[in-house]
Amino acid sequence: MKTLLTKALATAACATIAAVGFSGVTALQNDVYAAYYTPRLMVTGSEVSKDKINAGDEFDLTVHFINESEDTHLYNIKIAFTSEDNNIYPVNGTNVYYVDSVEDEEEFDVTIKMASRSDLDPKPYTIQLSYEFEDMEKMYYQDSSEIVVPIYQTPSLSVSDMKLTKNDIEIDTKTSFSMKLNNTGKTGIYNVAVSVEGDMINNTDTVVGTLEKGNNTTVDLSLKGTEVGSGDIKVNVTYEDADGNSYKITKTMNLTVEEPAPVELVTEEAPAFNMAYVIAAVGAIVVIIVVVNIIRKVREKKYA
Repeated sequence: MKTLLTKALATAACATIAAVGFSGVTALQNDVYAAYYTPRLMVTGSEVSKDKINAGDEFDLTVHFINESEDTHLYNIKIAFTSEDNNIYPVNGTNVYYVDSVEDEEEFDVTIKMASRSDLDPKPYTIQLSYEFEDMEKMYYQDSSEIVVPIYQTPSLSVSDMKLTKNDIEIDTKTSFSMKLNNTGKTGIYNVAVSVEGDMINNTDTVVGTLEKGNNTTVDLSLKGTEVGSGDIKVNVTYEDADGNSYKITKTMNLTVEEPAPVELVTEEAPAFNMAYVIAAVGAIVVIIVVVNIIRKVREKKYA
């Protein structure tokens, strides 16, 4: 009887262990199965259609995606593009892009035409990507990512109030040139320099340096006439942006250089010859002679 009871207990214990073992294996398999089929949509990279995007430019943004799930198709994929303060926005008016389905481990691209606001400061801006999708069981998932797009500003320099104190000068004399430079852009302007050149003058230049956004400065130069002639003189303004790219503005002004005026010799005019004066003088002399002779004769008779 004792032997039969021992065998029964042993059999029951083995059955319990076996049941627990199988249950554990089943649970482990379910866990692996669940992880194996979890949808995973990832951004693998992005690119833009321009090497350099200036504020106000339109450009194509291409984003590379991959369904990293090995055995799960994705459906009803909705991708939204947004940016802070709408600094970068879609050109066609909608920021949502739809994809019907993507197979397991499939890569695909999404291209959307974007534009940047023209008043943006030059710096990197972030575009947020939010995407939603479903798996084969209609389970809903969502995720997000970010893309950084550098925005640049083309420097804007204007020239005003160009003038010469004299547009006609003689050779070896000088005239004063002045102009005003205005930074009308959204970024600083660097290595600003001004040069004036022409066939009739001595070429001259000056360095202004840095002109911060919204600032202006006045340039004054002295020009000397070296050759006789009339025509345009060139005013060149060169400057750089923050990346060292060079820009140039050329203006012209008319100038005439002449020979010095001839020096006139001033001579005193001889007084006009007046015959009346001569006759009067001769007459006076005759009268004096006559008077002297009369006086002399009177004296001679007196002493005779």
